[in-house]
Amino acid sequence: MFIEIFLFELNYRLRRPATWAYFGILFIYALILSIGGLSGGSEKVFLNSPASLASTLNVISIFGIMLASAIMGVPVYRDIEHGTQNYLFSYPISEKGYILGRFAGSMATLFLVSLGLILGFMIGYAIGPYAGYEPTERYASFNLWHYLQPSLIFYWSNFFFTGCIFFALVALTKRIMLAYAGGAILFIIYLVTLTLTQDIENKELVSLLDPFGFGALNNTIQYWTPEEQNTLTIPFKDTVLWNRILWLGIGILIFLFTVFRFDFQRFLNKKLGSKKKSMVDEKEISTAAVFTKIPKVSQVFSGTHYLKLLFSLSWMEFRNITKDLFFKAILIAAVAFLFFDGWFGNPTYGTPMLPMTYYMLEIKDFTYVILIFILIVFMTGEVLHRERGVKYEQIYGALPLPNWVIYGSKFLALVFVCFILVNMILVSGVLNQVLQGYFNFQFDMYFTDLYLIEFPKYITYVMLAFFVHALIAKKFLGHVITIAIWAGLFAINSLADIDYNMALYGYAPGYTISDMNGFGHFLAAQNWFRLYWLGFGVLLTVIGLLFWKRGTDSGMKARWKEARQRLGGKVKIAMVFGALIWIGAGAYVYNNVSVINSYRTVKEGRVLSANYEKELSKYNYINQPKFTDIKVDVDLVPEERYATMSGTFEMVNKGDTPIDSLHINWGNNELLQTELMKLAVNDIELKEGKVFVNFGYKIYKLPNRMMPGDTVTMKLALKRGYKGFPNEGSGSDIVYNGTFLNDSFFPSFGYNLQGEITSDKYRKEYDLPEKEYVAPPQDDKWGLSNLLFNDDADYVTFEGTVSTAPDQIAIMPGYLQKEWEDNGRKFYHYKMEGEMDYFFNVSSARYDIYKEDWKDKDGNNVAIEIFHHPSHSYNVERFAKAVRHSFDYFSENYGPYQYRQMRIIEFPRYQSFAQSFPNTVPYAESFGWTADFSDPEDLDYAYMVTSHEVAHQWWGHQITPSATRGANQISESMAEYSSLMVMKKEYGVDAMQDFLKRELDSYLRGRAGENKFEKTLLDNDTQAYVWYRKGGLVLYGLQDYIGEKTLNQGFKKFIDNAAFRPKAPFATSNEWYGYIKEVTPDSLQYYLEDSFEKITLYTNKVSEATFKKLDNNTFEVQLTVESAKNYYDGNGKELSAPTQSNLLDIAVFQNDTIIDGKTKKVPLILEKKWIKPGKSTFTFVTNKEPIKAGIDPYNKMIDRIPDDNLKSLDELE
Repeated sequence: MFIEIFLFELNYRLRRPATWAYFGILFIYALILSIGGLSGGSEKVFLNSPASLASTLNVISIFGIMLASAIMGVPVYRDIEHGTQNYLFSYPISEKGYILGRFAGSMATLFLVSLGLILGFMIGYAIGPYAGYEPTERYASFNLWHYLQPSLIFYWSNFFFTGCIFFALVALTKRIMLAYAGGAILFIIYLVTLTLTQDIENKELVSLLDPFGFGALNNTIQYWTPEEQNTLTIPFKDTVLWNRILWLGIGILIFLFTVFRFDFQRFLNKKLGSKKKSMVDEKEISTAAVFTKIPKVSQVFSGTHYLKLLFSLSWMEFRNITKDLFFKAILIAAVAFLFFDGWFGNPTYGTPMLPMTYYMLEIKDFTYVILIFILIVFMTGEVLHRERGVKYEQIYGALPLPNWVIYGSKFLALVFVCFILVNMILVSGVLNQVLQGYFNFQFDMYFTDLYLIEFPKYITYVMLAFFVHALIAKKFLGHVITIAIWAGLFAINSLADIDYNMALYGYAPGYTISDMNGFGHFLAAQNWFRLYWLGFGVLLTVIGLLFWKRGTDSGMKARWKEARQRLGGKVKIAMVFGALIWIGAGAYVYNNVSVINSYRTVKEGRVLSANYEKELSKYNYINQPKFTDIKVDVDLVPEERYATMSGTFEMVNKGDTPIDSLHINWGNNELLQTELMKLAVNDIELKEGKVFVNFGYKIYKLPNRMMPGDTVTMKLALKRGYKGFPNEGSGSDIVYNGTFLNDSFFPSFGYNLQGEITSDKYRKEYDLPEKEYVAPPQDDKWGLSNLLFNDDADYVTFEGTVSTAPDQIAIMPGYLQKEWEDNGRKFYHYKMEGEMDYFFNVSSARYDIYKEDWKDKDGNNVAIEIFHHPSHSYNVERFAKAVRHSFDYFSENYGPYQYRQMRIIEFPRYQSFAQSFPNTVPYAESFGWTADFSDPEDLDYAYMVTSHEVAHQWWGHQITPSATRGANQISESMAEYSSLMVMKKEYGVDAMQDFLKRELDSYLRGRAGENKFEKTLLDNDTQAYVWYRKGGLVLYGLQDYIGEKTLNQGFKKFIDNAAFRPKAPFATSNEWYGYIKEVTPDSLQYYLEDSFEKITLYTNKVSEATFKKLDNNTFEVQLTVESAKNYYDGNGKELSAPTQSNLLDIAVFQNDTIIDGKTKKVPLILEKKWIKPGKSTFTFVTNKEPIKAGIDPYNKMIDRIPDDNLKSLDELE
């Protein structure tokens, strides 16, 4: 009977509209993704590359849990649902034939449905090159194996595994709810598991235990370059192979258990006892009813009575919802997500943060909000269709209750549910904080976010769901349409780059909560947008009431007729009320986002950038004067978010040609309102000449030509600030508390390369030439004559006065000369001693100040001051310690610190960086101030980054690089190397592997996502992963080769020659490289060439490691290693594999030890060996029992697979 049941099941499924609906949804979804060119990786990777297809199919198969539950959960239960189960005893059907037939037919259906996605991709990627959304060169030619291979390994195998689970659950329990809710629950459990295991170091174990192979796939391809992603299929070996064997095997075991466990007797068994009891009870009740006196009924139809009924019925509906098992399951899972996201913090470099209230609120937007939306959609369907579900709709429709009472009670019940849902965020957040010993709850922040922003948002979700379910008579179809609307809105916003919030239902500008600035300027936009959408939601809800089906449905025509009858005076009043709120709030919002503030689409922004380059690039490198002396006055008005700034600028023509015009570039910041109050040269007001309004670029004729060497004085006064609220954007320069702006607040001279489009894809779209480099080569005259960070000046003298609110402290570079209060304002006057590069900031906030002193070897005192938010004192001593240790190391190895003061300043978390200005380092609020460093094993990134930023006082401010290709390595690679050396001194060389491995991981990931081509260390001009990660690694490895002291002597010589260089040519990467080559012996020049001039990667691994105990209580270790070195081009294509020997570390270790809570390696043997490519075997004798051994064990080399460098030793008998 297997064949008959299999064919019956398959034929039944093929006739069902749902089967083809699922197929069509996957097919259309794949078409949209493939034709639209969705890609989150490198522009150099084909959209349909083997790696891209494998990743996409794998991820979709995880979300396909829901599809597997819908198809595989129902075949056996269908007989019970349709009441045909008793017929099974009437036919010669074997249990195994029955269950195997149902399973095979359903699984074939699942595979058929899933084929819709693959066909959609095949057709979509064939159409893509002609659709015009992506350039033709982003599509690879068709290769069937690139689709089939990942489908077999991941896509279909995952569907088989989940299908077995849901088939077994329903076949063995008869609980159809497990099919409906089980998919969502399994999906949630999987996501929670991913969260719990993300920090486990044993990636292989975690990948092996991942039932969907996501980790195994990701770990396999995470470092693949664009070239490799385009050409290689996923290797079916190692972790991928064992992962698939494990979970397919588990799926087969579940299936076999189901086959042998299933039997008709158990499946069809009914519990009759309870029914008999109920029959007795019914008899007793019916007898009693004869003697029951029926009370006299009095009918009441007053408005007060209806209101009471409204709330009574809404409470009944609310209780029905909260009793629903699906509701409980999803809610528990959602809250679990919320709790775990809060528990594990928001790690930076793997280090968690304290459970700050703003983070407890932000995590609601991770996964919780998605699950809550799904919950609202499903519960709305249940509430509006409940009577039809229990066959009670005709009786309920005949009750003498107005429609608005029944409809309103259902709506109110879901509003109550929303209130519960937002309060779960409060409960989870406070519980997290209490369990982690944190008691600064900030309930005002909780209440503002949850009740003024989140609660109205959830209500708008309900309003849309009510509207759809009221119009759509079929519950399941209502679910699909509601979710499809939100998916469409997401696609429009994310894929089509349409982000105008007034046109996207429920959307509002993003906002960031800060301890320093609270909700700041974001709150007004949130309130008005919520009001705007609530007004529109009222209209939707009332329209839903008009068309809501009550009682028997007579078709759409009858519902239209009934809607006209329901459109009475009260309904019209409600609609007018909603329309007035919607239109009134909409007018105010529109005035803010599109009149007071300009709005441009993403595409308009790209067009503007393209036209900027086409029209103004002719002015690139035009000779303009340079500042030599700057005096500024800044009047901050943080409470109104504007500043008035004036300055006196001494300027010199340092070029070779006369200057007859000033090219003033204001930039095209559409949020910043600018008013020019004065622009004069030598006290003569300048008048506008040619103006490029769209680009904020204006040309002013000078009263007299500036000949080379001429000096003039420019006076500039302006007012800039923010008004109203925009569609998007933080406008975070000037805020109520925590203003942080820099010299870019003033206009700059000439053309700015940062305004150009960098993407090759869009450059081609707008007919711009491909641009490989931004900076000119090392020998370019203009580049050598200008400094990297600002070409408006070389080194300048600086003085400034800043005023601010009376309760704030304002800070600029320089030393505080005077502080006073006048007319309700605080004033601070700063002056810098000597010269500095033209790079200054202005900060203002309500600060507490932590102070320490540091003395150099000559007894000179340097004041360390840390300006921090009053409640953020957790890590100030850690910052101060990092400054002291950095001064110790840098002053000893590079030369004296040039200032008498170092200040670290906190600013709001609207950005996430630290930046080094002369004697001043602003740090974002979320970057170390509230980190939890209680576990010594966690990376102390506050210490590391502070060392990096302090190093910029030497590498960036003493030596300011030229504006040439590769010059930023002098600043960033040197600062990164310097911070690694400070950490090495603090923690010891045996604790450095963790830091080095993180650097290596970031570099390898960076090159895997490269959009252009990877550049060498000497030529890199834009790639942060090269100058930070590769640069730090290479220099750390070099000091290990030639000696820390020797390398630092070369750097000291470079500083002595190039620090505060008064005139061009300024420092280049070639000059820096020359000092490095000078101190490197000939035998290691190959390392310099490999590291600085080429792209070189090693493949080092331990293939065998054994030891045996000798008679004299010593241990003989035999270690076999494999080593290879390859050269690559910028796209990751292998060029050659040199055969000469390389100097590498070989080591034997005991167990790691923990010193001061930090894990450190304990080497028994650590030697440098010249190792040829290929296999090599080494033998060592140790006095202590060895545990593990390896090649390049500290990950000093750039190794493609750093995890296989160490291996535990096997003992030989």
